[in-house]
Amino acid sequence: MTKEITLEGPPDLRRIYATAALRRGRSGDTLPDVRVSRAGVRVDLDDLVAYSHVCRFPVDGTLPVTYAHLLAFPLQMSVMSDDRFPLPLMGAVHVENRIEVVRPVTTDEVLDVAVRAEGLRPHRRGRQVDLVSEVEVRGELVWRGVSTYLSRGQEHPDATASEPPSQEALESVTAGPLWRLGEGTGREYAAVSGDWNPIHVHALTARPLGFPTAIAHGMYSYARALASLGPRLPEGGLSSRVWFRKPVRLPSTVRLRTAFETRRTLSVLENAKGQVEHAVVENTW
Repeated sequence: MTKEITLEGPPDLRRIYATAALRRGRSGDTLPDVRVSRAGVRVDLDDLVAYSHVCRFPVDGTLPVTYAHLLAFPLQMSVMSDDRFPLPLMGAVHVENRIEVVRPVTTDEVLDVAVRAEGLRPHRRGRQVDLVSEVEVRGELVWRGVSTYLSRGQEHPDATASEPPSQEALESVTAGPLWRLGEGTGREYAAVSGDWNPIHVHALTARPLGFPTAIAHGMYSYARALASLGPRLPEGGLSSRVWFRKPVRLPSTVRLRTAFETRRTLSVLENAKGQVEHAVVENTW
């Protein structure tokens, strides 16, 4: 039977990370049957404006595509930091994210947010798991997200991998916006998202976890891509998916190239010279 955990407020992510640094997860092949939720969540307009500024979204009375992820993310970390969770939280890498925007969500609506874990399975470089987040308004599902995290460990060369779609449509697209991401980009995003994972904050805290420099948050890169596409995307009925390929080391300069098709966009985020592919984003409606 699923254990229901209802929180009165968002968990303290800094405390979760500090505690997670002392544990490595237990061995096992089962996920705790837990659902963590918050009811009656109201969007803090100051927080929304700060997030929109960092990610370049307009402030127009509706929530950006990725904003509900910020409300769900602390609940994800609460699930993953549970003593029964079979993978270590520290060092977990966000490898893919899917979002379904059922309809536009206005900034004054009262939200119910719930998260559960499912789909523990092998990955070529370890094991991966999905954190499923759902947002409802008065019992109506308005937003759904699936965040896939990789925990490095025993390799499974034959494991099935989720791959991005063919990039044939991008072959003729040679230009796109350039973004210069400074060394402090991770800290700027952490300040508005609450995600203070050490791999994003500073090179000194990233190195013990296997990264030579701090790396940009995947959801920051994803949000910047969606904000860049702006009015080309519908407000509702949108299915969006990102595959995180290679981490964006900080500081760095990246370019976003996009192909526009009927009811679909396909984008690739790469380094300025086009030699390193950081993320692939597909939107359909």
